[in-house]
Amino acid sequence: MLSTTAEYALRMMIALAEAEGRPLTSEQLSRRTDVSPDYAVKILQQLGRAKFVRAQRGRGGGFRLACDPAKTTLLDLVRVIDPLDRINRCPLGRVEHEGRLCALHASIDRAIEVLHEQLHSYTLADLLEDERGTMCATDEESVQVSIERTGNGAVPRSN
Repeated sequence: MLSTTAEYALRMMIALAEAEGRPLTSEQLSRRTDVSPDYAVKILQQLGRAKFVRAQRGRGGGFRLACDPAKTTLLDLVRVIDPLDRINRCPLGRVEHEGRLCALHASIDRAIEVLHEQLHSYTLADLLEDERGTMCATDEESVQVSIERTGNGAVPRSN
């Protein structure tokens, strides 16, 4: 019942929360969350319009959280991407279902209600503090480059 796009948004928000204020580029977020780079940018734009992330251009730029992880619920984030509306009247428009949903739609509505309750009960901070550990790698493998001078010029070496 949760769209793939909403899950991708949650993955990226968790990755940003794990970064603890360090900016992450859309490429870094894409790698850490297994979301295609172009799609990651689209989702980050939606989250930016909703004021959950902030973008900074230029050298040292990237995306950062613009919200408090302790106060931002998963439901807050999902609503930006996929509103998950409750069913409050017959989607088929049947007169005999006015005032009361049929068994099918009442069951679906209850499932949506439970999902709302669960998503509202967790904040980003809750997920970071979970004993199961982090979802994304917080540090990418660094590569150190040194220049070694030889008789034919400089040769870069990495470890």
